Amino acid sequence: MKKIIMTVLFLSFFLSLPAAGERFFASAGVAAVLPGDKNFTDIYGQVQFSPELRAGYNLHENFYLWLGYSFFTAKGVVPKLEDKTTASQNFLTLGAGWESRRGRRLQAELFAALLMAGLREKAMGETVSKSAFGFEAGTGLRYFLREKVFLGLAVSYAAAWTTARFAEKETAIILGGLRLCGRLGFRF
Repeated sequence: MKKIIMTVLFLSFFLSLPAAGERFFASAGVAAVLPGDKNFTDIYGQVQFSPELRAGYNLHENFYLWLGYSFFTAKGVVPKLEDKTTASQNFLTLGAGWESRRGRRLQAELFAALLMAGLREKAMGETVSKSAFGFEAGTGLRYFLREKVFLGLAVSYAAAWTTARFAEKETAIILGGLRLCGRLGFRF
């Protein structure tokens, strides 16, 4: 169901904005996520890999709006209990950014976004689902291979804070973490 909603949001984004020469961009890539929650990394590991989609619209000169979606799923074992567990986190972002040197081969960018993060974890016969609002802020580089095709590298921090009930007690959790991303994109 979430994938259908995400597809509808991306299509709506493209159809709702007026078409204009080279004002839109879209990219797909992968991010290495270093989760910000120590309890999460103890069970699922230090690094998770996350596919990522982004679409944007250049508003004025070097400023743009963007919409993004990414997720990851991890499997682990609960320490001491040796119980297998699965967790997934997904992130929907809506933000704004600034790019330098528009029209040049190498561009720098700064971006920030509001974030809606979700967690679903199955452990010890229970399923926990949580969602929370947060933020993402980062910087990156775009290198244009051709006039409308670019490679991008970015580093950002994306996080949302909430609490979850585990073993009859409330625990503070952080969804997200440090993201190192590489992507291939198109401007149209």
